[in-house]
Amino acid sequence: MSQFERDLRESLRRREPPPGFAEDVLERTRRSEVRSPFVRWLAVAALFVVMIGGGALVWQQHRQAEGEKAKQQLMVGLRITGSKLQTVQKRIAIIQQHALQPQQD
Repeated sequence: MSQFERDLRESLRRREPPPGFAEDVLERTRRSEVRSPFVRWLAVAALFVVMIGGGALVWQQHRQAEGEKAKQQLMVGLRITGSKLQTVQKRIAIIQQHALQPQQD
């Protein structure tokens, strides 16, 4: 067994609490109750800040998703426009070829 394992085993060994431990814990909880109005206001303020921040994050993600959707729609529109433009260019080329060919009568 390595020194690390021995140290770990020793630190995890069950120990009895010191005398008066339960009373000390109870006393600390009583003292914290005295400060509770301040702690409550602090918790409310922290919750308010988290809610505002979370709302802003959701709003930003929503705007980004709308932007991505608009970008995709624009790309589809450009592809359709490009395709239609190629079709028109081919038709114009055919018309020009017919117009430039000498008329056979």
